[in-house]
Amino acid sequence: MHSGTTSDQFLRDNLEWLGKASNWAKFSATAGLGVIHKGYFEEGMNILGPYLPSEGAGQQPEMAGAQYSEGGSLYALGIVNAGCGIGRDVESYLRDKLRSANNEVVQHGAALGLGIAGMGGKNEQSFEDLKQVLYADSAVAGEAAGYAMGLVMLGTAHEKCAEEMITYARETQHEKIIRGLAIGLALLFYGRQEQADSTVSMLLFEKVCGRFSF
Repeated sequence: MHSGTTSDQFLRDNLEWLGKASNWAKFSATAGLGVIHKGYFEEGMNILGPYLPSEGAGQQPEMAGAQYSEGGSLYALGIVNAGCGIGRDVESYLRDKLRSANNEVVQHGAALGLGIAGMGGKNEQSFEDLKQVLYADSAVAGEAAGYAMGLVMLGTAHEKCAEEMITYARETQHEKIIRGLAIGLALLFYGRQEQADSTVSMLLFEKVCGRFSF
C-alpha cells in the first residue's frame, strides 16, 4: 500500500510493536523500509544507514539479534534499487557485504538485495559470489543465493549457469536450498519456454524415477 511513497507513518505509529519484533520479524520489518522507499536511490543509503552493517565491524554482529536488522537492511537496499542497481555503486556495495559476512542471516539479506538490485544484469561476478555462498551449504544463506542467482540471470536461459544450479541441487541435502534453486531456475528461464522445455522434461523424468527431489 505504501510502496514507493516514502510514507513511514505506519511504522512510526507502531514503534512499540516494532520494538518487540525479533528474529525474522525484525528482518521483515527492516526490509519493509525498502518497499516504502523503493526508487529513491540517493536517499536509500542514508535512510537505511542506522541498520546496515557498520564498516570495519567484526564478521559477527555485536548485539544480540542485530544480524536480523542488518540482513533486512541489505535486502531493503536491494528493493530500493530494484532492477536499477546494475553497474552502480550499490551493486558493488552489496557484493562486498555478501563476501565479508559470515553470518548466514546477513548473507541471506545481502544475497536477496544483490539479486533484486542486479536483476537481469547478467553480472558474472555477482553470480560467482552468490555461487560461493551457495557452496558453503548453509540452508538459510543458500536458499537466498539460489533465488538471487536466478534474478541476476533473469530471462537469459544461460546454459552453464543452469547446469551449475541443477548440479548443486542434486548434491545438497537441504530442502531450503533445493527450493531456492528451483525458483532460481524458473527465473533464469523466465520468458524462455522453448529453451526451458528440455530442462523441465529432464527434471520431471528424474523426479518420476526417484533420482531427484525438485
